[in-house]
Amino acid sequence: MKAGRILRNPDAPRTSPRPRAGRDLDRADEERLEEIRQYFKDQYARREAVARTTTADGDELDWVPADCRGEPPDVEPPERPYDSDRPGLSQPFESPEPDAETGPPGTVPMLRKPLDRITPVGTLQDYLAKGPYAKRITPPDDLGLTSPAAAPDVHKYAHARQPVFNYGTEGVINTWKPYVQWSNEFSLGQLWVVGGSGAGTDVQTVEVGAQTCYDLYGDWYPHLFIFYTTNNYTQSGDYLGGYNRDVKGWEQLSSTVYPGIRMAESVYGGDQYELSIKVMLYLDKWWVRIGNEWMGGYPRSLFNASGLYNQAGVADWGGEIDDDVIHHPEATWSQMGSGHFPYEGWSHAAYMRNMAYQSDAAGTMQPLVGYPSQTNPNAYQIAVDFSGTTTWGSNFYWGGPGGVE
Repeated sequence: MKAGRILRNPDAPRTSPRPRAGRDLDRADEERLEEIRQYFKDQYARREAVARTTTADGDELDWVPADCRGEPPDVEPPERPYDSDRPGLSQPFESPEPDAETGPPGTVPMLRKPLDRITPVGTLQDYLAKGPYAKRITPPDDLGLTSPAAAPDVHKYAHARQPVFNYGTEGVINTWKPYVQWSNEFSLGQLWVVGGSGAGTDVQTVEVGAQTCYDLYGDWYPHLFIFYTTNNYTQSGDYLGGYNRDVKGWEQLSSTVYPGIRMAESVYGGDQYELSIKVMLYLDKWWVRIGNEWMGGYPRSLFNASGLYNQAGVADWGGEIDDDVIHHPEATWSQMGSGHFPYEGWSHAAYMRNMAYQSDAAGTMQPLVGYPSQTNPNAYQIAVDFSGTTTWGSNFYWGGPGGVE
């Protein structure tokens, strides 16, 4: 039986010291790894796959009957003025090659993980969670004597959050290939729509963005991700919450854009690639549009009235790092965004632009004016411009190199 293993990224940036080697773990980790792999083997065996194809990047896709019910919103993508000084490029998957291998009509793609390459540690619940460890709510009678192995991982943010009743949000994320130091850490840029008061387990979210995480995808490249929680990240599983198609809940409509698809990365001082996202509550679903394509959605029946069933209470955009402080307590060198601070600006620092929230069920959009926050400003920062005086509307630069607390 192969043991779980935390791998180090061999492609260390010049700004960081060479990472220490990954480490093999014990027999219990071997058993947990086998449980995780068996979970996905069983899931793949249950799929009603009618075809299997391989992408140009080497990812395997199962083509299954489309499972998305209902029609998406009849809402056109926004017309954003062209900025000749800051010309962003759309993701290549928005214009697929005409000879790209696809499944039969009426089917949609589902990604298969390269199970031979991923070696996560921890339990199945840990693996399905947002980060290498599932969130735990401390019982009222806990005296702080729990095992150190149950300690939480550390999430580090540079984001702008607007508490406002909304029916969705939209905007553009500049995509990069950040260096992520360890296989069980991640770096991402995303949006959140959030419902609930923040107390206990009542927070509910729908999240979409670009993520680099070896344990999830088996490589160090950026991928489109979706995530949801119905219980403030405390439980993951079918109809409870989790990533992509790892758990049940998501309904896929598009045959060209899907959770987990590989994305193009921007070049320092060169081409800048963008991911355009819209999330909208419409009739029975939280719909997600990527570029000009409605990808699918989460049924509102997953959520409750105090959460996301009727509307959201927060629109949030920004970057996030997950730092596993249990196995490597030193500050992570995982990069956020481009790995450069906001002051470097266009084509050097990552950006998000034209962010707006939907103020009513009819689809009215208002510029996002969020409260900027940076939990670890020595490592990751955000610089906002919510004046609305440029073609980028509400926008900010974000990110940093890590390496310090």
